[in-house]
Amino acid sequence: MIKTKTRQLKRSLRVSRRVLDRSDLPRLIVKRSNQHLHAQIIDKSGKVLAAATSITLKDATATKTDMARQVGVKLAELAAKNKIKAAVLDRGHYRFHGRVKALVESLNDSGIKI
Repeated sequence: MIKTKTRQLKRSLRVSRRVLDRSDLPRLIVKRSNQHLHAQIIDKSGKVLAAATSITLKDATATKTDMARQVGVKLAELAAKNKIKAAVLDRGHYRFHGRVKALVESLNDSGIKI
């Protein structure tokens, strides 16, 4: 348990350092729970420019990874309305695989550079 928390803390600090290095771009913040995925694009002042969540999706038969892809497509549509072309990924202590990777890949495929 202690090793897991230490690894998560180290990863979180490493990710936040990289996000601060690229502070000219808005941040894509990803939060995961056991069932759902939440993603927001936030500018430097803390204003939410676009947000999407898997809670609003009605497809009950889809896997969590498929739902993450759908969240990415929805977020890309909202970001395009706000003329956002690129963002930097703030994934917190989550690893870049599974649902987080599916979200980012769907955003990249939809035209938002992450």
